Amino acid sequence: MVRDSLDAIILQDLEGTILAWNPAAARMYGWSESEALKLNIQSLIPEGLAEEQRKQVQQLSKKKVLKPYQTQRLTKEGERIAVWLTATALLNDKGALYAIATTERQSD
Repeated sequence: MVRDSLDAIILQDLEGTILAWNPAAARMYGWSESEALKLNIQSLIPEGLAEEQRKQVQQLSKKKVLKPYQTQRLTKEGERIAVWLTATALLNDKGALYAIATTERQSD
């Protein structure tokens, strides 16, 4: 399902290290899976939007459900693109946040 999704699906740990990157993410952003797994999510966040990202992580850590929101991301070539982003908190068996999964779709 993740490999065949038309949406970019990215998994990151709490420090922003990218742990998973599907083929749609590679097409959308330009980094191959092997390249992306060496990146931090900050590589995709345009200057000035880091605070927005930090607030989203804080809300997820409090187990708040986030509505999809529109933001911007950077491609490998440095182009800013508008995306709709849905973030999901991944909790361990004790209910603690350990990672964040995002589904991203380029918007007009």
